[in-house]
Amino acid sequence: MSDAQVKLAVIGAGAMGRNHIRFIQEEPEAKLVGIADAYEGAKKVAEEAGVPFYQDAAQMMDELQPEGVLIVTPNNLHLTTAREAIKRGIPTLIEKPISDDLEDAKKFAKEAIEAKVPVLVGQHRRYNPFVNQAKQMIDNGELGKLTVSSFHYMIYKNDGYFDVDWRRQKGAGPILVNLVHDVDLLRYLIGEVDLIQGMSSSSARGFETEDSAVVNVYFQSGTLASMTISDATVSPWNWEATAREDPQYRPFDADAYFIGGTKGSLSLPRLHKFTYDGDASWHKPLRMDISPVDPQLPHKMQLKHFVEVVCDKAEPIVTPTDNVKTLQTLTAIKQATETGQLIKLEK
Repeated sequence: MSDAQVKLAVIGAGAMGRNHIRFIQEEPEAKLVGIADAYEGAKKVAEEAGVPFYQDAAQMMDELQPEGVLIVTPNNLHLTTAREAIKRGIPTLIEKPISDDLEDAKKFAKEAIEAKVPVLVGQHRRYNPFVNQAKQMIDNGELGKLTVSSFHYMIYKNDGYFDVDWRRQKGAGPILVNLVHDVDLLRYLIGEVDLIQGMSSSSARGFETEDSAVVNVYFQSGTLASMTISDATVSPWNWEATAREDPQYRPFDADAYFIGGTKGSLSLPRLHKFTYDGDASWHKPLRMDISPVDPQLPHKMQLKHFVEVVCDKAEPIVTPTDNVKTLQTLTAIKQATETGQLIKLEK
């Protein structure tokens, strides 16, 4: 690999794809060389970016020979395109989740390992400095043994959002559409999941799919957590409204996650840490400390990491194998909320 800018191509020019295009254009170590999208109307995006446009992603990879590709297509097309990339030995960043099909995701994870081609999954919140500060504090034992935690995704989606038929039907709903980020951070911060139980409701809107759910999680470590999920609840208690990652959301001085342990507790994203001076006792006053962190836009940090992956300077932080575990947890959550059964995850 030369010291020149890394040549990257984007496959999928929808809203998220256009964000990736902008991030590449703003990254001094990367150069956008092409855009592919099956929709002919996306040609305008390539024209504005000043790069070639293709409707066939495989043709683009063959003709432009990018050093890395970013796959930002609909979920059901992720792996078809990714297989074309790894067949050509091209390092790949795939937006999450890597597939709607858990079994195919497992198959692809093995294929990527066998091909020895690096594949990074776009769980961008892993690059948030506040998340990584929390991870360091937990791993350093500052909270002691983790005991109980609560994660919240409580938001109100406007009625017009549901004008699209599939968003009202089975297979949609906030569990499968939105919770992949929260589940990934649940695993990243607390550990691997053993058991899931939950309930869901569609009473707020009356659609086929849920609008609200509550989930209980038992981790392999013995730690417990709860998750509250709703796209029909007016509140600031969600990552979008609190983490300042996306300018379209008005930021609130609030938290979405609360993680507790025997020595202290921590809220995110504000990083309020509560502890006692000396021995813990409920009769003593708590102290609150806030760790200083320099904010960074996670998507930009993710792109910088991907450039290092392409240049063989780093291993992917989130691999397909790792993302499969998140998909397994999501699948278990969906199954538990629909059946009322206690679901045990594969180890």
